[in-house]
Amino acid sequence: MILVVGKPAGNVICSEAKNENVDLIVTGARGLGTARRTILGSVSDYVVHHTHCPVCVVPPSAMKLDC
Repeated sequence: MILVVGKPAGNVICSEAKNENVDLIVTGARGLGTARRTILGSVSDYVVHHTHCPVCVVPPSAMKLDC
């Protein structure tokens, strides 16, 4: 586990993925609308556009467990 304070999460994820030479990043998405995502930013969106490896973004409905 890595804890970095004072840096954006997307930046840290991309940096650590490169340092660790990962093959795939899997991340979740909160399902924000376009307007909210534009205002608040999106870690998953940043990672998709700034990393060196493939990214799998799991939408909110796929994260629900049927128990």
